Amino acid sequence: MLHAADTTKQKQLQREIRQLSSSLDSQKDESDELQAEVARLEKKLGEASGRHYQTEKKIEETINKLHDTNQQKLKLETELESQKAGLAQQLQALYSTGGQSHLRLLLRQDDPSDISRTVRYFGYLNENRVARIQKVQKTLKSIDTLRASIDKDRVYLQDLNKSLEQQKQEMESTLSTRSVTLAKIKTDIRSTEKKLNKLKDEENSLQTIVDDIARKTETAASPDTETPAPTSQRNEPTKTANTPRAEETTDTTVKSSFTPDKPFSTLRGKLSWPIQGKIIHGYGSSRNEKQTWRGVVISAPGGSSVKAVAKGKVAFSGWLDGYGHLIILEHDNRYVSLYGYNRAVYKKVGAIVGANETIAAVGNSGGRSQDGLYFEIRQGSTPQNPARWCR
Repeated sequence: MLHAADTTKQKQLQREIRQLSSSLDSQKDESDELQAEVARLEKKLGEASGRHYQTEKKIEETINKLHDTNQQKLKLETELESQKAGLAQQLQALYSTGGQSHLRLLLRQDDPSDISRTVRYFGYLNENRVARIQKVQKTLKSIDTLRASIDKDRVYLQDLNKSLEQQKQEMESTLSTRSVTLAKIKTDIRSTEKKLNKLKDEENSLQTIVDDIARKTETAASPDTETPAPTSQRNEPTKTANTPRAEETTDTTVKSSFTPDKPFSTLRGKLSWPIQGKIIHGYGSSRNEKQTWRGVVISAPGGSSVKAVAKGKVAFSGWLDGYGHLIILEHDNRYVSLYGYNRAVYKKVGAIVGANETIAAVGNSGGRSQDGLYFEIRQGSTPQNPARWCR
C-alpha cells in the first residue's frame, strides 16, 4: 500500500513524463516543419536559378545579335559611301559638259549615226544614274531598319539586365532565409539514431531510382529477361561486394577539362570531372559509423556550372530528399552518372546531352551547409570509384 507522499511523487513523475513527451512531440513537429521549409526554399532557389540561367542565355544571344547587326550596319555604311562617291563622279562628269542640254548636243551632230550613238549614250547614262540613286535609297532604308533593330535590342538588353539583377536579389534573399532556417535545424537536438535513419532512408530512395533505371535498361536490352525483384527487396542493405572501399583521399583538387563525345564505356580514365574544386568526401571514405560514401563530394562555389562527364540521356531530373536537386544521366552499357546537391538542374527527363554540356548549377540543396556537388558513377546498381574514370 502506497503512502500519501509516494502517491504524490508518482503523480508528479507522471506529470513530468507527460510534459517531456509533449515537449518531444513539439520539437519533432518543429523539426519536421523546419526541414520542410528548407526543402521549399531550396526548390524555390532552384526555380530562381533556372530563370537566372535562361536570362543569361538570352543576354548572351542578344549581345551576339547586336554585334552581328552592327557589323551589317557598318558594312552597309561602307557600301553607301562607295555608292555616293560613284554617283558624285557621274554628276561631276555631267557638270563638266559645260551645262549644255542634251537636245543642244544632239542638234550639233552632223552625222545621223553620231546622233543615234549620242541618244543611246544619254539613255544608258540616265538609266545608270537612276539605278545608282535607287541603290543608295535602298541602302539608306536598310541602314534605318538595322538602326531600329539595334535600338530595340538595346532596350530589350536593358530589360534583361534589370530582370537578371532582380533574380540575383531573389536568389540572395532565398539563400539568406535558407541559412537562417538551416541554423535553427542544427540547434535542434536530435539523436544520432534519428540522423542515421534519415540518411539510410535517403540512400534507399536514391538506390530505388538507380535500380529502376538499371531494370528499365536491362528490359529494353533483353525483353525476355525475368521480372526483377520488387522494390521492397531492392531496398535491402547493399551486399558487401558492392560496398565501396576507402580508395580516395580528401583535399584532392580536381579540374574540369574537355571530354571527347564518345561512348561512356570507352572513356575509363579519360573523363573530365564535372566541376573544378576540391574533394571533401572521397569515394569509400566513412560517412558515419554505419555508412561510407558511394560517390564523391566536390567543394565548389555556388552557381558554378555542372558539366555532363559524357554524352547521355537524362533518366532522372528533380528533387530527392537528402540529395536536393538531382540529375541522373544514363550512358551506354548500363552506366549512369549522378549529380546531386545542385542549386538547380537545367535538363528535363528524356533530353539528350553531350559531353561537357552544362546540366546544372552547383548548390547546397538537400540540407547541406556548404556549396558543392555530389557525384557518383555506377554500372547498373554497383557504385564505381569516380577517380578511376576521371582525370
